[in-house]
Order: sequence, then structure tokens, then C-alpha cells
Amino acid sequence: MKTLLTLLAVTATLTLNSIAEEPVNKECPVCHKDARLIFRSKTADGKRVIFFSAECKEKFDKTPGKFSVKPK
Repeated sequence: MKTLLTLLAVTATLTLNSIAEEPVNKECPVCHKDARLIFRSKTADGKRVIFFSAECKEKFDKTPGKFSVKPK
């Protein structure tokens, strides 16, 4: 039981840390619509980027150099 509670605590901490990290953009770099926090990825230099949809995220992940990320 202690192991389960420890695992849950660690998972919660990691999740909260990833949510707390501020994205660098407001607009989806693929379709240029308002981005949503649920669809996120990281650039090569470790910056958090958010997207409008899962399809936009997939396109960006395949060819990140093709899209420019506009800062907020």
C-alpha cells in the first residue's frame, strides 16, 4: 500500500510540474488557431509548445523545422 501511495505521489508531482511549465506560444504554429494546453510538445531547445489539435502536434513532431513558433 505504501508503494502505491508513493507511486501516486510521484506521478502527481511530475504531472503538476509539466502542467505548470508555461508554453512559449498562444497560437498553433501549424494551423494558426488558438492553441490548447492539452496538446503540447517540446522544441529541440526544450521550450514547451502547444497546439490546436492532436493532428497539428503530430505534424509538428514529424517536421519541427518546417513551422515557426511565434512567442506570446
